[in-house]
Amino acid sequence: MSGAGTLDAWVGRMIGVARLPTRDDIDAYQLRCLNETVAHARSHSPFYRWRADWPEPFHLRGFGDLARLPLTTADDLARSDPSLIALPMRDAARLVTIPTSGTSGPPKRLFFTEADIEATVAYFEHGMATIVRPGSRVAIAFPAVRPDSVGDLLTRGLSRIGTFPEALPVDGSVDTLVAALRELQPTAIAGMPVTLGAAARRMAVDGGPPLRIETALVSADSVSPSFKTALAVIWGTEVFEHWGMTETGYGGALACAAHDGLHLRETELYAEIIDAATGRVLPDGCDGEIVITTLRRRGLPLIRYRTGDSGSIAEIPCRCGSVLRRLRLGGRMAEAIPLGEGKRLPREIIDDAIFSVEGVIDFSVELRPARRPCLVVDIVAADPRATGEVRSALLGHPVCGPMLRAAEIDIAVGMASGTRLALCRKRRVIVSHDVT
Repeated sequence: MSGAGTLDAWVGRMIGVARLPTRDDIDAYQLRCLNETVAHARSHSPFYRWRADWPEPFHLRGFGDLARLPLTTADDLARSDPSLIALPMRDAARLVTIPTSGTSGPPKRLFFTEADIEATVAYFEHGMATIVRPGSRVAIAFPAVRPDSVGDLLTRGLSRIGTFPEALPVDGSVDTLVAALRELQPTAIAGMPVTLGAAARRMAVDGGPPLRIETALVSADSVSPSFKTALAVIWGTEVFEHWGMTETGYGGALACAAHDGLHLRETELYAEIIDAATGRVLPDGCDGEIVITTLRRRGLPLIRYRTGDSGSIAEIPCRCGSVLRRLRLGGRMAEAIPLGEGKRLPREIIDDAIFSVEGVIDFSVELRPARRPCLVVDIVAADPRATGEVRSALLGHPVCGPMLRAAEIDIAVGMASGTRLALCRKRRVIVSHDVT
């Protein structure tokens, strides 16, 4: 396909190749950047400079040598003692503070320079150009008010390719969101699964005029097959998944038209897959924890950072013709339901089962301890009868059902009450500490 519809041509320019890059070109660029990043971090970051478990002298002759370096964790980033920052604070364009995944402990603080922010805007510009056309109206269902927020950066990237991005009201009710969508009539949309799923499901039952949206960029949370089906049925939408987190500078990996994994942002990130228990690097095709090393970030470089997400690297080239490596996503490792005897039910399987029920707009899940543990599901739906359908969907799902029955976990489904669930959030499975 000569790189058509892919990021390869832009990547070639970014790495200094005056043509479509080969895999050898990208490997050479990444190896060079890895050595520069390691040297910079070792010289300028107190955290990396003072690590006693760092081999000396150190120079990567191949990617396999990277496994000799210790892993960096979210706790290291939150503790920041010593600091991971490798430039004076006066050089910071933005300092981001994000909560940790637990309920206590210090938040993680990330430091971005102007160059880091520009790299993200450029990635959004060229990535979105593969899935939207110039002149398109693009609805932004991410928070976009704060400067340099993900919605703001995405808006800036989209503006560069001649589209017309417009931020949606994601901090109010689903009805307000739906009204804004019908007024805007976008040809494309970008947002979190919770946000887009709630809007689409409400539109399907509220009696208002239908909406056709050609493409959707869905990010910041796992995307289940039933979610993609719902958007295709209700809006006629082709869903493009994106993976990233604040630690990656938001951008991380993007699906192409082949929809067979997500192409990594290899200008900025080097990815490994490790065995979460042993730390051993796994070969392509094997599932494990995604570990990333930043390639050009000088303000706060991350070396072998454990993301807490599971996935694998695809073994064969993509049908789209791109030479960029592809990430096949699992989910958040900490949010799998423990079933005993070392077995765990991934959250994205629960999501797939529940969202297969047409009437469900949103839901939350909690595993509560008892003599016989209970999976408590609170749903948002127009028809209370959906509670029975959700229970049947969980038990009838080909993966979820047999696992829940074998573990003797009860299921209680009810309608959500009290405060409404926030529109712009990640779904989370809560596992009480007494459940093992």
